[in-house]
Amino acid sequence: MKLLEIHDLKTHFFTDAGILPSVDGISFEINQGEILGVVGESGCGKSVTAMSILRIIPEPPGRIVAGRILFDGHDLVSMPIEALRKIRGRDIAMIFQEPMTSLNPVYTVGEQLREVLSLHLGLDDDAARARIVEMFSLVGISEPAMRVDAYPHQMSGGMKQRVMIAMALCCSPRLLIADEPTTALDVTVQAQILNLLVKLRDERGLGVMLITHDLGVVAETCDRVVVMYAGRVVETACVQDLFAHPSHPYTVGLLQSLPDAAKPGSRLQTIPGNVPSPLNFPTGCRFRDRCSRASSACSLEPPLHVVGDGHEVRCHHPYQGGEHEHAIA
Repeated sequence: MKLLEIHDLKTHFFTDAGILPSVDGISFEINQGEILGVVGESGCGKSVTAMSILRIIPEPPGRIVAGRILFDGHDLVSMPIEALRKIRGRDIAMIFQEPMTSLNPVYTVGEQLREVLSLHLGLDDDAARARIVEMFSLVGISEPAMRVDAYPHQMSGGMKQRVMIAMALCCSPRLLIADEPTTALDVTVQAQILNLLVKLRDERGLGVMLITHDLGVVAETCDRVVVMYAGRVVETACVQDLFAHPSHPYTVGLLQSLPDAAKPGSRLQTIPGNVPSPLNFPTGCRFRDRCSRASSACSLEPPLHVVGDGHEVRCHHPYQGGEHEHAIA
């Protein structure tokens, strides 16, 4: 069952230097009970996409200029703001990238969650406290009844991230947007957080949009993957298919850059060149200036190829069959 559908979304920023098309015509969907990974280099539009879904793009300078975002069949782009506020935090929740700046240092974490529960569920103080203790226990916070009265500075980074997850989940949302939820956490805590997301997906049928640049996290956690580059979706596939048969040269380049456990100490490969400036994107395929397979055809808009069941790639010269194996070797 489709939970969220994004159709030809365009979010641009209007600056003194010019128009920045941070998200420029992307389309994908998230199903109920599915973890969708959204990957790509910094600046590719992942976080802007997430903020566009909740319509929390700072205006000015940003603005959604085209497209539809359907949640339960209702378009969030054209929805009146008062109706959208009832959905934010209740039906769709977001874990922001940096818990240290997302939590207010002058209020206890319990007070901050109580505000959410009062706004969306109308709970009184006693009911809210009981719900907070329940959620803290769910996300693995030790001594949850005591932690309700703690201030953010009294908690570790991993604990604060768990508080943010508890805050996002306290109203039992149907869709969770997690923007780099394990950034700056040690690998043990990172694994615990990711295992928690999988557990919630399995037990609650939660739909999750997991934004990350870490392909290892994607391989361990996600069901499907959307690969973004320079504001556009270049490849979509289930996880197993993407890792076994990557088709877009950019996806192959990302996989080439992963360390090889079979070759310890081997030199990591890199993608030549730099991500183009949003002020000066090349015509046609935006990856063509960095692509070893580019031809004159790449100056034109690349077509969408269906290369497998649910596997789509936007490229003039996608890898086919076992070609990628030679490229990655």
